[in-house]
Amino acid sequence: MKTLFTIVLILVCICGCAAPLLADQEASGTVSITYVLHSIQTRGSNQIAVWIEDGDGNYVKSLFATSFGADGGFKKRPDTLSEWVRISDWENASSAEVDAVSGATQTAGTKTIVWDLTDRAGMPVTTGTYIYKVEGNISMENCVLWQGKIDVGGNGSTSVAEATYSPSDAAKKGLLLEQVQAVYKP
Repeated sequence: MKTLFTIVLILVCICGCAAPLLADQEASGTVSITYVLHSIQTRGSNQIAVWIEDGDGNYVKSLFATSFGADGGFKKRPDTLSEWVRISDWENASSAEVDAVSGATQTAGTKTIVWDLTDRAGMPVTTGTYIYKVEGNISMENCVLWQGKIDVGGNGSTSVAEATYSPSDAAKKGLLLEQVQAVYKP
């Protein structure tokens, strides 16, 4: 039996077939998402949401959202964190989830949000690639969405996100977020 195990182990190493065996393994550790936040003094600005999606773009969990947006401000101003509200189905979020995620409008500076590798229901996620997103309202309908991919599992990884502005000239309205990145630590 020991010989058979040794042969299988050698074949796994040679073929590189170990990854599928680990694909459904429970992830452990944390992902820290860091960004530099600036304050913009104009109406409809400074709203932030941070969330996680799986590698296929399916919603996993919200990590932070400013109180105005998380507590229903998106109903008063539909442009508020519209991507996050849509993907998270936030209109149907429980009051416990709203309480866990919402926080005061952040002051300017470097911010770090930590993901404990659990999903919306508090269950551990599996190893794999995840998408982290940070959305911000620069002013009213002018938004920035930062996104990057981070590998969870193994020895650790880092990632630098890229920004998309909506509408395309929204960057001219002010700098709200920059230097968005994530670090996975097992």
